[in-house]
Amino acid sequence: MKKFYVIILLSGTILFGTFNSFGQLGLQNLKICVISDLHYFDSTLLINDGYAFQMYLAQDRKLLKESRAIMVSLFDSLIAEHPDIVLITGDLTKDGENICHQKIAAFLLKLKNANIKVFVTPGNHDINNPFSFSFDDDTVYSVPSITPLQFKTIYNNYGFNQALKTDTASLSYLAEPFSGLQILSMDACLYDSNYVNMEPTTSGGFKPSVLKWIKDRLLEAKLNHKVVIGMQHHNLLEHYIGQNTIFPDYVIDDNDTVSTQLADLGLKVIFTGHYHAQDIVKKTTALGKTIYDVETGSSITYPCPYRIMNLSTDTLLTITGKRVEHINYNTGSMTFQQYALDNIQTGLQPQVIYMLMSPPYNVDSATAYAIEPAITESFIAHFAGNEGTPSPQTQATITMLLQSPYAFIGFILQEMWNDPDPDDWTVSIDLKNTTSGIADLLDVNTIVLFPNPSKGIFNILLPEIKNKAGIKVFDIHGSVIYEKESIENRNVVIDISNHAAGLYFIQLEINKTRLTRKLILR
Repeated sequence: MKKFYVIILLSGTILFGTFNSFGQLGLQNLKICVISDLHYFDSTLLINDGYAFQMYLAQDRKLLKESRAIMVSLFDSLIAEHPDIVLITGDLTKDGENICHQKIAAFLLKLKNANIKVFVTPGNHDINNPFSFSFDDDTVYSVPSITPLQFKTIYNNYGFNQALKTDTASLSYLAEPFSGLQILSMDACLYDSNYVNMEPTTSGGFKPSVLKWIKDRLLEAKLNHKVVIGMQHHNLLEHYIGQNTIFPDYVIDDNDTVSTQLADLGLKVIFTGHYHAQDIVKKTTALGKTIYDVETGSSITYPCPYRIMNLSTDTLLTITGKRVEHINYNTGSMTFQQYALDNIQTGLQPQVIYMLMSPPYNVDSATAYAIEPAITESFIAHFAGNEGTPSPQTQATITMLLQSPYAFIGFILQEMWNDPDPDDWTVSIDLKNTTSGIADLLDVNTIVLFPNPSKGIFNILLPEIKNKAGIKVFDIHGSVIYEKESIENRNVVIDISNHAAGLYFIQLEINKTRLTRKLILR
């Protein structure tokens, strides 16, 4: 889902002049494709299908056995598209197996031989992974994973040897494949302690030195009139209200602050993956800078999408997309898309029930089985993008949940289906300044909310109020704990200090626009 983001704090970042670059490119338009979360699984790792492999699939439903056939079809499609650039936003392998990386590098060589420039960034599955296994009936065997240095060596021809600058504390790099256009690959993965913890770290974030390196590159690009396209594995922005609460590992740490800083330094678009959803969100900062997080779904999870873009000489990035439609694999009487959809539907059902009945939700068995269909439908719609309208059965379940002790689940599902612009598949983004300044936003969505976190007193500076305005504050269960139906003063003070510390949501309706944001009560 997408939303307009409420600004928590005015940024202290310097506002630079208008970003009017890309003239160096001349009359050349560029075609760019994006793929993500390939999770390639080499067939040699499945010695004998049995209990061990099926248990893995039960916990993490992917089309692993079909992955080679999907890769063949996907890369044939990419070569047929013949883009100038292909971006791959992490999780190239199932679990960092060296043999899987080598096979993916062989696929990338086909693109290179077709004169297509390829840029990769690592995902949380790709490096130092203790879950790098082969499967033989009910037994798993460890197989070699790779180190950060090995990742850089294997993919040397796919970003690293083209880099103008590389970060010494991560696998981040900056390249300029065409004059005036820079690719900023940002490594947000936290793989240093994987073998200490004996499990891969799913969450992501930037070490202070890495974030400084990234910001320095953006500042240099602005001063040198370059257009920058960013890429990283983890989401930079929340893709629906509550994602950062129930699935915090999929959005980078301190994402509000980091995204504001990067946007204010001129980054207009970043391509991400990780969550396996085809979704686009945007955020506008207090300085009037808009950034888009363009998440691309997994190649081996329904709907198996990839993005196709045209970057024109006037810096307009036009995004469309396609799906892998056919593979050389026995899918029975179903088309591949039907087969992929059936796989995720049957795979999600037990996963959702298990999640609901486990901490911290601890939903009773009868309720879990009753609400599972609505949750499964909601997730599949989110994975596919442009969620549309839930079925009557799912809408009825959401309504019931909102009036139950599990209201927070209903709230999350409701926000998944709340999918305002931009479109998740087709959108145009101006990579120059999308606004001339904060004055352009005051009528719609410029709000300052501070301090946040606080001990219960929150101050809100609202834009000019032309119509009816109101404020509601919800607790994590969806109950309204504060409400103000009519607002006449642009300076509003909210006092919820008599409530327990924790996470709350504030919903504002201003000039017929609804905005939702998190409040943190210490």
